[in-house]
Amino acid sequence: MKNYFIFSLLFILTLPLFASSLDSEIDKYWGARRKIVVIQKKEFTKENKSEVTLFGGIVPNDAFYTSYPIGLKFDYFLSEFTSLTFNGSYNFNAETGAINTLKEMNVGSRYMENIKYQAQLGVAYSFLYGKVALGKMTLSYFDTYALANVGVWGTEYTKESNETATNIRFGGGLGLGFRFYLSQNISFRFETKQSFFMRTPTSDGGQGGVQKPLELTVGVGWLF
Repeated sequence: MKNYFIFSLLFILTLPLFASSLDSEIDKYWGARRKIVVIQKKEFTKENKSEVTLFGGIVPNDAFYTSYPIGLKFDYFLSEFTSLTFNGSYNFNAETGAINTLKEMNVGSRYMENIKYQAQLGVAYSFLYGKVALGKMTLSYFDTYALANVGVWGTEYTKESNETATNIRFGGGLGLGFRFYLSQNISFRFETKQSFFMRTPTSDGGQGGVQKPLELTVGVGWLF
């Protein structure tokens, strides 16, 4: 009975030491496996700021002309997610092989319309935002956004008399964009936009159908 009492007393006295040693081993085991990464807060915000982007691109889906728009885009951020946008561009046009074929057939390029310039006003909403680590010290930010706009397109077409004329058409469009911030101020942007407007009516009463330019652009922006 006396030996049992002594053994119990020794067990009680050494139990905290054993438990502490066990906890230490458990911490070492899980500590090596739980690599907790602390995500830094965003270093800058876009709310109430503006961004100017110089962009260039291509409109590849016209059978008769390939257009190369070059212009400026302005964004004013109402919040981190929503911005008002305005962009204007001038389009350089190159004839495709289809026009050369028509000319060889002596058909001409009557009523073939190309875009000379454009200007749109719209709104963009950033629905996906994130950050990526470049190395172990630097964080870079990106966002993906949807946009809707209305605007005007200045077009050039050849009349029945083979004279060149210009017209202004009204329309709208929808698009998607991706913005990657190289720093707090400089961003790289990719944008695709599908626009719609009515072609210039022909002299014989035809409406010419709907012009549907698909625009793909890349640009460099400055946030301030």
